[in-house]
Parts: sequence; C-alpha cells; structure tokens
Amino acid sequence: MRAGSLIPKSEFIGLENVTHLAAGGETPVLISNAAAVTRFMVDKGVGMPGRDRMFATATRARERLARLLGATSQEIALLWNATAGLHAVAVGIDWRPGDNVVVGASEFASLLHIWQAAGIELRRVGGGRCATLDEVADAVDSHTRAIVVSHVSYLTGARSDLAALREIADRCGARLVVDASHSLGVVPVDGSLCDVVVSCCYKWLLGTHGVGVFFVNSKRWHQLEPKAVGWNSVIHEADWRQRTSFHLKPTIEKFEGGNPSFMSIYYLDNALATLEEIGISRIESHVLELGRVLLDGLNRLDVDQLTPARPADRAGNISIATPHSEQLEARLRERSVLTWGGDGRLRISVHAYNDTADVDRVLEEIEALS
Repeated sequence: MRAGSLIPKSEFIGLENVTHLAAGGETPVLISNAAAVTRFMVDKGVGMPGRDRMFATATRARERLARLLGATSQEIALLWNATAGLHAVAVGIDWRPGDNVVVGASEFASLLHIWQAAGIELRRVGGGRCATLDEVADAVDSHTRAIVVSHVSYLTGARSDLAALREIADRCGARLVVDASHSLGVVPVDGSLCDVVVSCCYKWLLGTHGVGVFFVNSKRWHQLEPKAVGWNSVIHEADWRQRTSFHLKPTIEKFEGGNPSFMSIYYLDNALATLEEIGISRIESHVLELGRVLLDGLNRLDVDQLTPARPADRAGNISIATPHSEQLEARLRERSVLTWGGDGRLRISVHAYNDTADVDRVLEEIEALS
C-alpha cells in the first residue's frame, strides 16, 4: 500500500522540485509560517496591546508543547536553544565530590561536553553506536546524578526506551535528562518518565532557530532553580525597586530571565498548530510505515543499516553507514534529493510531508550511485 503525505507539499516553500528527506537537520518552511512572522511584526509595532499578544502567543505555544509532553504549560520554558536547557541542569545540580554523569559515547556533542565543562566525571558508555540498556545499567552507581540520553539518536536513528531508563535512574537515584530534538513532533514523548526534556525546534517541530524547549517535571524535580536571574524570573511586587530581595516565579518561566524570542515563538506556535491538527499518533504511524519501506529497500541494496528495524526502536531518522557520507549527500543533492551526511553515516529522514514516492526516489538514486 502506497502512503501519501499527511501535509501537502504545496503548503511548504521550495518543495516543488526537490525530494526533501533532511528533517533530521533542517525541515522546510511552511508557507503559513511567513504569515505568522508577519503577525509578530504587526504586534511589535502597536505598543502595549501588541506586547500582550506576544506573551499570549508564547503561552499558547507552551500549552501546545505541554500536550505533546503530557505536561502542564507551567513546566515549560522557551529558552533560546536546547543547549541552554542542558546548561541550566548542569549548573543547577548540587554536585558533590565523586559525582558522575552517564551518557552514551555516540551522543551529540552538547550532551557530552556540557558536563565536562562543569568539571563533572563523565562516564561514556557504548561504542560507535547507541549504548544498550545493559551498558547504562552497568555504568551507574550511587554517585550517578544524571543519566543523559537522546530519545532518538541523531547518529543512528535508534529510539531509546524511556521507561526502562527511568527504572535504571530510579534504582540509583539519578535524574533522567532527555534530549528530544529528534523525536518531539514526530513520535510521542512521555514527559512523565523524565526529569528534564530539552529540544530544539527547527527540526521535527517545523519551527526555527532562536527558541528551544525546556521542560522540568515538577513532580520529580520541583527544587531545580536558575543560577541566572532577570526581570522575567521574578514576581513583580509593588515595591520591587526598593526591595533588597526577590521571589522567583513559581513556574518554570523563572528560567527565561528576559524576553523570549517572540518572532521564533510565533513561527513555532503556527507550526505546532499544524502538527496538532494532524496528531502525533498519525504522524508516528506514517513515518514508521515510510521507514519500513525505506529499510526494506536499503536491505535489498545491501547497505550497512544503522537503524533498528523494529518500529518501537526507531522514529523518523534512517541511517546507513558509509565513510563517504558527505560525498554521497552531495551527489544526491545534485539530483535534487536532500539528505544529511557526516559522522560516517548518511541520514535519511521521513516526516509528515513525505510520501512513498519520496522513498522510491531516494532508493533509486542510491542504487544508481552505488
């Protein structure tokens, strides 16, 4: 059975003459996002009522994200990127001598280096591919303060079992810190299992740069506090100019400090509305079916697949190992097929705007270039 797209390609800018399979790096732009940015520019120029609409748009975006995570909007801050959320965690933990963080050796750079910069012992597990649950369980001990993991690997496309990782974290008393940059917007992300979730917005959420998701589970980590404080972090009491002390907001907005990136938020809110109209469960089913067709085709081409075949173990990223990934990506791009190279793998990403014809096309071109 052939699958059509869930979002017509005609609703995006620049998809007329390309096969876009690069969502793991950058997604195309919804035409309606241009109107959303225009709304921001109009609101910016009309004084205080416009400012009120800016904050209302940010609140609505938080509410949409909360529904994706099974959270409340008061648990979600809109920081400038995912790394900012990781930094808030790194400086917010009350570290003790001998503490450590467990993270997969094949994780994205931000998930590895932010703990090293804080001077924390980093226990890397796994080899060139994703760490197994057994490897994580063997690495933790009573001094492990955090297990840090991508929900879906940027490298291999493997999806982590958050429920199993939660059990490991609970056994040793560690926080579970999850980067959902390659899952939020395309497959369900159960925030109730996590202490923290961070995510960029310019990939699967169909948003753009300048805004990142920072979710802190208030039921698991209510005491996490910001180390940097600005006007938007505190309750505005009547005598605030005369006060020598301040009270932080009770919600996670206390991490935002100042004004968030409103233009990026207008863009994001519109993109989230598009995804919400379809529903994440439908998007997940769609990309898993396209992924199955793609994996079957790659198997026939006898390439080294990095992505697990079982649907529960993957999402939208399908990766193949090749030492010439950059060259292959460039040659595919010359044929108007957009993928993503680097790190010894070619990543082919399927999203709601893709269809079976896109999968057929990339398979034909890879075979022709083999």
